[in-house]
Amino acid sequence: MATLVFSAIGTLVGGPAGGAIGALIGREADRAILGSPVRDGARLTELAVSTSSYGQPIARLFGATRAAGTILWATDLQESSETAGGGKGQPETRQYSYSISLAVAASSRPIERVRRIWADGNLLRGEAGDLKAGGTLRVHLGHADQEPDPLLAAALGAECPAHRGLAYAVFEELQLGDFGNRIPALSFEVFADGGGEALVPALALAAGVMVGTGPFPEASAIAGFAHEGGSLASIFDRVGQVIPLVANGGDAGLAIGPGDAPNVPAPLPAPIAWPDGEFGTRTGARRARGEMQAAGALRYYDSGRDYQPGLQRASGRASLAGERVLELPVTLAADGARTLVDMVRARATGAAERLQIRVAALDPAVVPGAPVSVQGEGDWHVAAWEWRSGGVELELERHRPALAAAPAGDAGNPWRPADRLPAETLFDAFELPWDGAGAPDVERIHLALGAGPGRGSGAALFVERAGALLP
Repeated sequence: MATLVFSAIGTLVGGPAGGAIGALIGREADRAILGSPVRDGARLTELAVSTSSYGQPIARLFGATRAAGTILWATDLQESSETAGGGKGQPETRQYSYSISLAVAASSRPIERVRRIWADGNLLRGEAGDLKAGGTLRVHLGHADQEPDPLLAAALGAECPAHRGLAYAVFEELQLGDFGNRIPALSFEVFADGGGEALVPALALAAGVMVGTGPFPEASAIAGFAHEGGSLASIFDRVGQVIPLVANGGDAGLAIGPGDAPNVPAPLPAPIAWPDGEFGTRTGARRARGEMQAAGALRYYDSGRDYQPGLQRASGRASLAGERVLELPVTLAADGARTLVDMVRARATGAAERLQIRVAALDPAVVPGAPVSVQGEGDWHVAAWEWRSGGVELELERHRPALAAAPAGDAGNPWRPADRLPAETLFDAFELPWDGAGAPDVERIHLALGAGPGRGSGAALFVERAGALLP
């Protein structure tokens, strides 16, 4: 009101210049009497957050994988406000920001470490361990001696579990301004034991079975595996589609071994005749034809695409009847995936040619997966064996020699979010010679702000007055 009155009086007395001076005097009078006007910025009306569903399985991770997080616990959104502006006659604006504290599970078995974290597809944590948003991160690896997280313990009290056997991350006061003031979709780059040739032993340990003797060379290409549900025994069905595996039940229990061991074939004794009307009444052997189920393509998680799905096709001519795509939750490089799908097709060709023979006794070295030779029939490997009343029946699959190097695979040109390290904030305070404005004996401090190379997050300046920080 005073702004209008003094502006009108000034205009009558001194014209336009007097009106401007009168308006300035009136504005200061209004501010002294009424205070500065405050405008509210954008604000959320609903502060509750949704939680994850009960019964949702949490994957068991082996090797290097990328896993989507499952929220275990979360606070309500925490609101804070800050008033800015109000200088040179402009109204002040109250700005709101929101944060949240939450615990997110990554793996239902112990892990070694977490490296990168993505939020809505963008990097929330870089390879150097830096968070791109405000907040604090703690990672619990899920070992048997794991202690409760201090934040969860303070919130839940004596009921707080330690979550032993479960790897999870706790974000404390995570700033949500970069995510539309909501919880973003989180995923974690996780490293656990069981990558490469250690995959099959780690799977066997998790399933409670033994590992037979012999290497698993095909497993060297598999950097990681995610068991996302189902029985522990089912993981061998899935992994066995790219790594030849066999199960052998002996006195010590069930053992998982290589399905095509690269050893010198052991000669089998001559087959015996079996006059039971089933087969081989004269030779003790018969040929069988397996089903040709070769996969023409492999879909997997590509390590060169930040673990996004990739697809590699087998070499050679495509089938006129269409190709079967093998989908596996394994982490591979493009070259390794191309090699594995070629080997899958070659093994399927060998499995289509089978030989069944009967021998009088079983050599302890002739177990499923062992290479054998049959006189006049060439090299095979044992697929299965069964005791009979008068001897042992063996089922053999044609042994295929190792393939030549497969053509190089190509992961394409994926989009990858930039991982820029935080820039160092540069700050300097300095004085300049008196420019004629104000009193010459009053100290005037100038400030200069800048940032070095990297991801500059900006800066806010405050002045301390009467023990309080003011923007």
